[in-house]
Amino acid sequence: MRTKDSVARLDTAVTDPRIVAVCRELLDDLEAFTLEVVNLIRQEEPYYVEVITMRQLVDSVRPNVVGLLQSVMTNETSTLAAPRRTGRTRAEQQVPLSIVLHAYRLGALHIWNSLVKRCGDDPRVSRALLDSASALWTALDVYSQELAVAYRDVETEHLMRDARLRETALVALFSGITSTGQAFTDVAEALRLPQVGMFVVVACDPPPMESDNDTPSPERTLTSFGVRSVWRSETDCDLGLVALTRSYRLDRMLEQMASLGLGRVGVSEVFESILETPGAAKQARMAREAATPGTSAVTRFEDARVAALVAAAPELATGLAQQVLGPVLGLDVVEQGLLLGTLRAWYAADGSAAQAGRTLHCHPNTVRYRLGKVTQLIDLDLRSPTDVAHLYLALEACRLLSVETTVS
Repeated sequence: MRTKDSVARLDTAVTDPRIVAVCRELLDDLEAFTLEVVNLIRQEEPYYVEVITMRQLVDSVRPNVVGLLQSVMTNETSTLAAPRRTGRTRAEQQVPLSIVLHAYRLGALHIWNSLVKRCGDDPRVSRALLDSASALWTALDVYSQELAVAYRDVETEHLMRDARLRETALVALFSGITSTGQAFTDVAEALRLPQVGMFVVVACDPPPMESDNDTPSPERTLTSFGVRSVWRSETDCDLGLVALTRSYRLDRMLEQMASLGLGRVGVSEVFESILETPGAAKQARMAREAATPGTSAVTRFEDARVAALVAAAPELATGLAQQVLGPVLGLDVVEQGLLLGTLRAWYAADGSAAQAGRTLHCHPNTVRYRLGKVTQLIDLDLRSPTDVAHLYLALEACRLLSVETTVS
């Protein structure tokens, strides 16, 4: 919570005139006294020598010295613009906050030692100085708080700005569209990505809402293997660009993605220029959509071109499925699943009833009987290449889409 500009009044309303006089002596010789503080800071904190010029530090220290001395003179902390300005400036210069606060303590301690020295051995003056000590240390506490708040305000502003810039760069990377006119190579540089190499784009189902932060994410997993990747959460999926290496090839990445249980995962073809990322993002999306909904499968675009075509034209594919498989879709759920499952096993076995039977754990004649029942229902011939193609596309549409029969 930010402190008001006039705070920390002490119970003693008036500072002893002798202490006020000593403070005025220091203010009268302000430039020399400021240099003493600056030299002490530079001696104790070499970081200031490296990143801030002598003139910059003098100009920054001076108003803070004035404010602390005035706090002792008036017995209240006021004029907080100086610590706020110092906090913002040091944050912009990326001086660690701990170093800045240490410099503040050094300055306050030097002010106190100077006051003690100038008050001499007079016990009455020393007693008056002790009565005013709390004004200095309270002012230091308030100044430190104000400085820290201003410092963290800048940090927050930088984080928000960096987040916006990163999000803009990610949008441009995957879409190929830059709203700022930024060159695509600049986008790669902003994301610390090489412009050439071996890349793939990965599209994953978005994580469930109830997932916790301990669930391994693709980015964290890849980072643990020293693999560079950048990710963006989009409305329907998470997109990631992965920079493959000689020790982390595509097959290893595919195994890793499969082990994470991310739901449907689509992987683009490998490409060599980061300029090809937008096209690869489309491939990854299509490959993901070619996987059966509700499953955890990693699908490469090269293996899913037909399914990707079906998923890309859902209305047309649904109509084809209803036209070709309508009578089968009108059966009860158990029989429908049995016949469609047999068809899928037959296609997976390249038309071999024997191989399909081994997959389904039944006799080849059972496979032939079920296929015969399908062909009777839909009036297609599995010896006709055209009918076989139509049936396969309809079967893929049933797998990927929610197809309802229009035939009773």
